[in-house]
Amino acid sequence: MQGARMDQPDLPPGSLRERMKAQTRELIVDQLVSALAAGEIEQASHDALAKRVGVSRQTVYRYFPDRNSLMQALWTRINAELAVGGGAAGFPRDEQSLRAAPGSLFTNYDRIAPLITIAQSTPQGRAIRLSVKGQRSEAFLAASADAARGLTAEDHRLAAAILQLLMGGQAWLEMRQQWDLTGDEMARAADWAVRTLLADLHAREGRPLDQD
Repeated sequence: MQGARMDQPDLPPGSLRERMKAQTRELIVDQLVSALAAGEIEQASHDALAKRVGVSRQTVYRYFPDRNSLMQALWTRINAELAVGGGAAGFPRDEQSLRAAPGSLFTNYDRIAPLITIAQSTPQGRAIRLSVKGQRSEAFLAASADAARGLTAEDHRLAAAILQLLMGGQAWLEMRQQWDLTGDEMARAADWAVRTLLADLHAREGRPLDQD
């Protein structure tokens, strides 16, 4: 048939529209990231984002009905970018994943430095981190449960808190700003610290944390 493209199958109805919708949504998130990375908090509003993208404010509200949905999109973007780099795009599931995490986590933090800085340094970033506070705490408690066997619930909680701190974005930000460390250097330091703490917990056999 004249003019037919034999190398491309017919697209299903609505596919072009769906791709355009997805593209528009990603452009809005792109501009949200750019605004926050530049410290332009006022540019992270629905109205400001509409102007930056070149769409109506109604379009932005259609994809993101409120402030929380915008922040959740930012959280999703951060985790998606970590996953692309082979990093831990979620919370540890067990001691094995807890031990493995520092190896790629900090180099991936470096790779998406603007996003991690936003998450750690802006009110919006702190809000999205707090939105998963319960999930994060439960994950680190579960991942360290075997090593902390025999400890009191309070000591286990303290141990899990330190392990989480060692692998969080705040640790990355502090080592980057205070010590000028690279992601590889941070990974080595965090890996040593996590291994040391887990070995101590296993050897402790229930003795309180404030006893040798």
